Amino acid sequence: MTRLVRSELRKVFTIRLWWGLLIGVALTSAAFSVLVGATSGRSLGGGAAGPGVGDPATVRSIYTAGLSVAYLFALALGVISMAGEYRHQTMTATALATPRRLRIVTSKLIAVAAVGLMYGLAAVAAGVLAGAPVIAARGGRVRLTTDDVPRTLLLSVLAVALWAVVGLGVGTLIRNQVLALLLAIGIAWIAEPILSFALNALHAGQVARFLPSQATSALVQPVTNGGGVQIELLPWWGGALVLVGYAAIAGTLGAALTLRRDIT
Repeated sequence: MTRLVRSELRKVFTIRLWWGLLIGVALTSAAFSVLVGATSGRSLGGGAAGPGVGDPATVRSIYTAGLSVAYLFALALGVISMAGEYRHQTMTATALATPRRLRIVTSKLIAVAAVGLMYGLAAVAAGVLAGAPVIAARGGRVRLTTDDVPRTLLLSVLAVALWAVVGLGVGTLIRNQVLALLLAIGIAWIAEPILSFALNALHAGQVARFLPSQATSALVQPVTNGGGVQIELLPWWGGALVLVGYAAIAGTLGAALTLRRDIT
């Protein structure tokens, strides 16, 4: 199994895509942290000012501001890691070298989750390195060891890794790499947030909070008010469990399909 995992990791690290996505994760995380840190507590557009950098929840949000984009990069990695196998016809060679498909699926899940964890660490590190100076410059405390900040950072790393596993499941369900990417990113980035906003606007937040992106937000944010609409979120542990559930469903479906259907 160890050799299979190494083989799957080698597939990821021998192409340029992984570090291109990694750079995107780091840059967007840093940029969002600086932006949120610089604007927190300020009155924008004539609206009421929100809590400033002296609020622990705001500090947590600054460090993890890029999470809403970082998980999309991890999602794309998971999709490509499986759908790319069919596009480039490398899955056939993998199955011939290792006839036991369950071992293939397990090793790929481990490899994708490991790379997802690396992306999560990059997102959190970039957010902290960029956000902490802004918080300090504005007179706030960086709170890296207090006020649930360590827990939030660890959960953010886990969330990114789980999104990579979800992407792996999507790439298994839809073999066409371009179609799988468009659907996965389109639903996660556009369709689902619109659905979530609509459900909250219709006072159906009890349903919306179980959507994947809302569960991700629950790891780091309290109940918020967006655009005049009250947004309901699960507690942090509830959001973590929901994300684990989505990842487990995606991984199980992917494993079942890979074990049953023809590869070529």
